[in-house]
Amino acid sequence: MNAFPRILMAAAWLLAAACASPPQAIAPNDARPVAYKLEDGRMTTELTLDPALRAHPELRARLYGEGMAAIREFEAAVRGARAEAGGELDSDMDLSLRWGAPVETSRLVSADGLVWSFTGGAHGNPGYHAILWDRIGQRPVAPAELFRADADQTKLDHALCDAINAAKAARGGDQAWDPAPYRGEQGEGLWSCPAALETPFSLAPGDTTGKAGGLVFLIGPYIVGPYAEGVYTAVVPAAAFSALLSPEWADQFEGAPSPEYLDRLRAEHAP
Repeated sequence: MNAFPRILMAAAWLLAAACASPPQAIAPNDARPVAYKLEDGRMTTELTLDPALRAHPELRARLYGEGMAAIREFEAAVRGARAEAGGELDSDMDLSLRWGAPVETSRLVSADGLVWSFTGGAHGNPGYHAILWDRIGQRPVAPAELFRADADQTKLDHALCDAINAAKAARGGDQAWDPAPYRGEQGEGLWSCPAALETPFSLAPGDTTGKAGGLVFLIGPYIVGPYAEGVYTAVVPAAAFSALLSPEWADQFEGAPSPEYLDRLRAEHAP
């Protein structure tokens, strides 16, 4: 079997990881952001963990273990492709995984990260991932757990679509058009809004101490626009979904996303 499909599968594994694998030990150099890096011929792999994650050692161990498992799989696939080719490959093979600083409430911690992979072709591919973590139970929280079992999730889907459209309009130019207003409808081109629970999200820093002010949805390329349009960060304020929240987690949200956080996002995504 040609090894290139295995390489692509390893990169896709990172994008779809649901934090289900057992944690591994933290590397001895955990005080540094770069937990692992390898440069081996035309292959480069790297795992970066924000230093602030050291405040949550079990969460960090899980992220480190899952990241290293995927990187080792990727490296093995590349080496297999080299063996089949009888030498060095004609293209760079790169995979990097970065987890950012956590956002915390009294009971929840969230972190989001970026996966970057290049396995040949015209360009590399970025993608997002995220985790919610119960800091008391020391376990991952599935996105659906935040909401009541009987909640009408289409309300959250519509709020996400509104946030995506606002982000597109803020960029102006060719991006200032709406994808389909709701999932399942066809908008301009082939783009349509994703379902909220199928989209990676983390907590939005809030304007109330110890509370999240909303959810931050991470939209990769090709989802609501062409590759050239880039990625989107769509912020949905807590007021848009507070009635849908499970009683177990409802008290972790209050107020609105902090103005400082929103200003930083605007600066990062300025056209």
